[in-house]
Amino acid sequence: MAYRAVAYLSTAVAGLTLADIDHLLVDARAHNQVAGVTGVLLYDGHQFFQYFEGPEENAERIYERIRNSRMHVEINELHDYTLHRPRFHHWHMSCRNPHGSVLQKLCNTEWLHALEQLQEEVGQGSGTPALRDLLAFWERQVRVA
Repeated sequence: MAYRAVAYLSTAVAGLTLADIDHLLVDARAHNQVAGVTGVLLYDGHQFFQYFEGPEENAERIYERIRNSRMHVEINELHDYTLHRPRFHHWHMSCRNPHGSVLQKLCNTEWLHALEQLQEEVGQGSGTPALRDLLAFWERQVRVA
């Protein structure tokens, strides 16, 4: 089975609250779990960076939902490619927001567990361009927080 991986950067609409982000996460995790799509959403208060992967047809349905979301604008697709196997099969939607709610902090736990693996993979030169961009966004976010 072929898997699709997508990474994008977008601008959050003005006025998003922690409750809005929580709703986004609950909704995304539910849809992603049913579709077999996994990923991580990074949010720095102004921009979203999302990486997700899953079976091609299901990933396209999730991507269509993302493109139609009113929570962000200016979606800049960074990467869209085929994988032979998913890298993060256990993430239904991890999240990183340094000033997030309790729900966001719980979702963040999945991300922190996988971060070391991601850093090692990218450090060894075996990470994909999308994963390198994901790690770079994370590192910029941590320096600011």
